[in-house]
Formats: sequence, C-alpha cells, structure tokens
Amino acid sequence: MIDQINLREFESIYEETYNQISKYIVCHCSNLEDVNDIIQETYVELYRILLKGKIIENIESYLVGIAKNKIRKHYGLLYKLKEISLSSNKKEENDLLNQIPNDVDIEKIMLEKADIEVIWNYLKKKNSDIQRIFYLYYNLDFTIKEISEELNLKESDVKNKLYRTLKELQKNLRKGL
Repeated sequence: MIDQINLREFESIYEETYNQISKYIVCHCSNLEDVNDIIQETYVELYRILLKGKIIENIESYLVGIAKNKIRKHYGLLYKLKEISLSSNKKEENDLLNQIPNDVDIEKIMLEKADIEVIWNYLKKKNSDIQRIFYLYYNLDFTIKEISEELNLKESDVKNKLYRTLKELQKNLRKGL
C-alpha cells in the first residue's frame, strides 16, 4: 500500500517537473546523447529518496540539485567507462526477440530509426546551440520563444538556426547526406 502512495506521488511530481528538469539537463549537458540517461538517473534517485520517506520542501530545486550532481558524476565517469554490451549471450537475445508481439512492423520501425539516426548524426556535426535548439523544439516541444529564453539567444537567432538547418537537412537528405 505504501508503495502505491509513493508511486502516485512520484508520478505526480514527474508530470509537474519533467519539462523544467529536462530543460535544465539539456542546457547543461555537453553531449545531448546523454540527456535521456541523465534524466532517467535523476528521477530514479528521486524515487529512491521518496521510498525512504524523506519530505522535500521545494521539489523542483531539489531535482535540479540531483540533476546537477548526476551531470557532474556522468561526465566524470563517462570517459573511463564508455559502454558495456547489454546483450552478452544469445539466450538473452532470443528471449527478448520472442517477447515482441507479432503485429509489430519491425522493418518500419528500423527504417524510421535509421532516418532519425542519420539526421541526428548530421546534427552532431553542428554546434551545440543548434543541437540544443533541435532537442528542445522537437523532443520537448518548446516554443521558439521558450528556447530563446532558455539559451539566452534572440528569437530571430533561434529561428534562423532552426530553419536554416532544416533546409540544409532537406537538401542533404535528398542527396543522401
């Protein structure tokens, strides 16, 4: 019963704070590929704290503190331990494949993922402002005005960077990047 109360409380906090915390993490990460991991780590840490029964006065600033520590920790360990393969044996891999429902169009999903990967690889070659603008605009559904305020840029600069890069993407995608 107490776990259900904590879970409901956590879900409520998550919904109320997700955009602000995501925005903070996006604006403070040096590599946008790390954003989702750091967001997840931040909220897992919060959930652990809630399970212990700790009462938090200002949840948003508390979460920003957790996020700040996670970012600092992530970049301290990042280059020491790059990546470990998750599927180390074939049995685990086959078990995962058998769990996929039959009505899932894997080919379509893979093509969409490949397109997204091509676009993201192209964006990684751009400066960090452009990467942040795209992430905030397309992943977090921020308006151009909100992005300009968060990144301390003029709205016209945000628009120019967004639309100019979109034109480049369209042109280069037609050519096959």
